Amino acid sequence: FDDLRVIRSIERSGVPKELHDRVLAHIKERIQKDNTITTDEIFYHIREFLVRKDKKSALRFNLRQAIFELGPTGFPFEQYLAKVFRSQGYKADIDLMMEGECITHEIDLLIEKDGKREIVEAKFHNQKIGKTDVQVLLYTYARFLDVKSPNNIDNVWVATNTKLTTDAIDYAKCKGVKTLSWNYPAEWNLAEFVEKPKMYPVTTLTDLTTEEERRFIDNGIVLASDLLKISDEELRTKYLIDEKRIPVIRESVELICNS
Repeated sequence: FDDLRVIRSIERSGVPKELHDRVLAHIKERIQKDNTITTDEIFYHIREFLVRKDKKSALRFNLRQAIFELGPTGFPFEQYLAKVFRSQGYKADIDLMMEGECITHEIDLLIEKDGKREIVEAKFHNQKIGKTDVQVLLYTYARFLDVKSPNNIDNVWVATNTKLTTDAIDYAKCKGVKTLSWNYPAEWNLAEFVEKPKMYPVTTLTDLTTEEERRFIDNGIVLASDLLKISDEELRTKYLIDEKRIPVIRESVELICNS
């Protein structure tokens, strides 16, 4: 257990400084006698505390876990990335088949902006354990070389909801592959890509059950802000949300998206 790591984590989520010591105290009450506690337990206890004391911070703190919960397949992550890229002015299409010089390739995303066409490999992980390694960069770059000329592709991205290994980062730098991971690059990494335009996934909302989240995602609703466009009647009848909980859910969406 490390106080500083916890402080850095909650600072990034915008938790007010006056709550920092109280968050630490809340966790330390639950640490084992040998001074150990798992990362998942720390996350749970921080969120538990923030939900009661500062709901806006709790919603933002839940962001990384929320992206993991877009699974279990990678397709909702691709849908989510497409919306995030569109918020940055890109045209984005998902799940395409593209003829290369040698073979046909399945392309997760094709994005276009300022006259440039780029492909994106979306590497989704269900768990925080592990990183996206250099093998992903190797086969992604090989795919780019095959489709580049026949399809006028200018560049390639690897976007992942986890971290990149050192070798993966070095290879990306060497070959000019653009990357979007949880903590890399230093500016406009995945966390900033999401937070600055407030593109929070629907799984960020702590007021929804897992079944409700899946119901929204299965119907193409992957952004929390999309819920503001759905009528109360549709939330009740199509998404089976209890009428009494609708104002609470809307309040959470407005809190995180309009702050």
